[in-house]
Amino acid sequence: MKISKKNFIRKKKIINGWIHIDSISAVKIMAKNKFDAITIDLQHGMFGFEKCKDILQIISKYEVMPLVRIPSNDIGIINKVIDAGAYGVICPLVNNQIDVENFTNSCFYPPKGIRSFGPTLVNIDNQNYFEKSNNEILAISMIETKESLENLDHILKNKNLDMIYVGPYDLSISYGFKPDKVFREKKMMHFYEHILRKAKKYKKKSAIHCSGSDTGSFFLKMGFDMVTISTDLNLLNKALVEELSKIK
Repeated sequence: MKISKKNFIRKKKIINGWIHIDSISAVKIMAKNKFDAITIDLQHGMFGFEKCKDILQIISKYEVMPLVRIPSNDIGIINKVIDAGAYGVICPLVNNQIDVENFTNSCFYPPKGIRSFGPTLVNIDNQNYFEKSNNEILAISMIETKESLENLDHILKNKNLDMIYVGPYDLSISYGFKPDKVFREKKMMHFYEHILRKAKKYKKKSAIHCSGSDTGSFFLKMGFDMVTISTDLNLLNKALVEELSKIK
């Protein structure tokens, strides 16, 4: 039931969910709530590959794009999450041309890349997976450091990169601002606009991590293609705080 990469990329406003909680029940609630994509966070989420694998199997039953943020730019984990059913990979700490080449090469079979053949789980329910996969995987690089911003043109020139994903918290910290200034500091807002302009110049899709629906709506209006409206953990905490405040 996964949406095709072609139709996903065509969407004008992509709403992405984000999984940090080690809970199958929470995943099912998110998956049924009509997100366009759901990202399983292996970098900061409270689980490992085994749980990620199980979550991917659940998401595959819904019409949603299954993404995984990997913990590092390593071909082993990249191949493993794609073999398990991820159709998009978000790679952290892509700082320069070499980093983005290593990342995108790991996402695709030859001659497009150097991905090793072993589609363990994803091949079971997908006929002709090998023939289709190079056209179905989304390669997404994070822009979250000073170095990545300085090398943005070199990163965006990569022909196999589909999208850049702004990590505003780490990017702000790298410029000396505290996390609570991430959407209030004028310098950072100028950086987000600059990144968006560059992405459009190179015809790449752009995404940004947000603190909720208000910031998500703001960046969609700015022109970003995909926004993540916080995380499952933060949304749960917000809902509990609001409900408790009403009854006390």
